[in-house]
Amino acid sequence: MTSPGPFLLRRVERRLDPPQRNAHSTWSERTSLELALGAAQGSLGWGEAAPLPGYSQDGVHEAERTLAGLPTATLAALAEVDDARTLLDAAAALIPGHQPAARFALETALLDRAAQRAGRPLWFTLAALARPSAYAADALVAPADAQPVELCALLPSGDRSAALALARRHLAAGVTCFKLKVGPDHLTSDQNATLAGLRAELGAGVKLRADANGSLSAAGLRTSLEQLAAHELDFLEEPLAGAEPERLADSPCALALDESLQRMPPAALARWLAQPALRVLVLKPTALGGLGACIELARAARAHGREAVVSHALEGPIGWAACAHLALALGGTRAAGLWPLAHQAAARPRIEGGRLVPTREPGLGASA
Repeated sequence: MTSPGPFLLRRVERRLDPPQRNAHSTWSERTSLELALGAAQGSLGWGEAAPLPGYSQDGVHEAERTLAGLPTATLAALAEVDDARTLLDAAAALIPGHQPAARFALETALLDRAAQRAGRPLWFTLAALARPSAYAADALVAPADAQPVELCALLPSGDRSAALALARRHLAAGVTCFKLKVGPDHLTSDQNATLAGLRAELGAGVKLRADANGSLSAAGLRTSLEQLAAHELDFLEEPLAGAEPERLADSPCALALDESLQRMPPAALARWLAQPALRVLVLKPTALGGLGACIELARAARAHGREAVVSHALEGPIGWAACAHLALALGGTRAAGLWPLAHQAAARPRIEGGRLVPTREPGLGASA
């Protein structure tokens, strides 16, 4: 642990049980940097930097150097600032965009402390930025229209029996949206059978999603898309790496962008948002540069009649809680990809009936 003046920075190692996988990587452990920001007196604001190896564009060593090297006098001054937009601008000025996880950690810690000082939950502070007309900054209590957010849970895609068993347990807890990883190269027979089994047993009332992580081959893309469409997916994430948006314009599946958003220039995003097949932007603050960047992407999506769905990147409890507050702030009708894994257990925001419930506890509600 380092303690350079007004903040604490410590490295935390966590085991993932079971290990988590996508089409390219397997993760059995996660390394996080937990940041606590305060002043001589008062509450601490918490943040977490946890770049995901093989997915994020940055790394934990780089994030650690950046956070440990932040100017202490500036941090001490920012710990007394209450305006959320000022804090987001300050974090962007201190940490460059190519270090998204470090910026996410600093933003979260600053906004957590400010929300605690104001006596408001973090999601309310974020909602005032994302939807200012509905969430007045001078409101004393959370507005009556704040709604719980449905959650989506990840299932194993290559083992039909295991996926069905886990889906039944999640259903008993109120979850009705499930995601499976597919690929690489094509939709395998085991993955196809798992999707078919879930749809047959769980029925049309359950939403199914698939995520290829850009791993499907161009040669067999149409066949894979048609097979996936037969399962009536809510959407398919990232079918083809580096695809031009026009290449997928006639996709039989609704599509979502996820990891490609990390390096996508505004002009390319505009081309994607013009495609009817694109329905969703999946927002992972750790990889996209924090809460402020995700709010801007959500605004862009909604300006084009699309939706934004918040998801995690296997962070620990602090990062998960920040993602959960962002999901509550953005709202929307689609389930957030935030059903917690064992290592993400957090006291707040709480989950009831498979949904995130808007908390009234000040700040983030999660600490070390």
